[in-house]
Amino acid sequence: MEQSNPETPFGTQEAFQTAFAELYPRLVSYARRYGASFPEDIAQEAFVILMQREVRVEHPTAFLYGTVRTLSLTERRPMKNQNLSLESVAEPGHAARAEEMVLSQEVRERMRLLAPTFREALWLFVVEGLSIREISDILAIPEATVKTRIHRAKAQLRDQLNPSGGTHAQA
Repeated sequence: MEQSNPETPFGTQEAFQTAFAELYPRLVSYARRYGASFPEDIAQEAFVILMQREVRVEHPTAFLYGTVRTLSLTERRPMKNQNLSLESVAEPGHAARAEEMVLSQEVRERMRLLAPTFREALWLFVVEGLSIREISDILAIPEATVKTRIHRAKAQLRDQLNPSGGTHAQA
């Protein structure tokens, strides 16, 4: 009797395990950004919700980020007016090497000054490496709006980092 290899949202069981290993720490970090008390639980719950869906999700990575965002915001609703800093995401020992390369201390400080909508779109695009389409799905906004937010965030960072108008290596 042949054993069937059930399909997961990421394809085979091996593909799911690879996706989980790659995405889980990033989702935990994303939940921390929203001030979640139990970011590990939220990341795991997002995977459970994805796996329990009867209808296949077209973009499972975007679905996971959106679910983590929703669960984190729901968990911390009483504190919703509290400012979140990008520092909470890039804690020593938790930040991925790519995050550290992309976000120098100066850029991180300047990113905190951006409007939350611009900061979030830029973070998902640059640090998390998500596509415009995935960010659009996560934030439930049109792709054109995502592109605009990323463009404006980059422009504001460029202006902050180099007010004289020249080019800056970090922006």
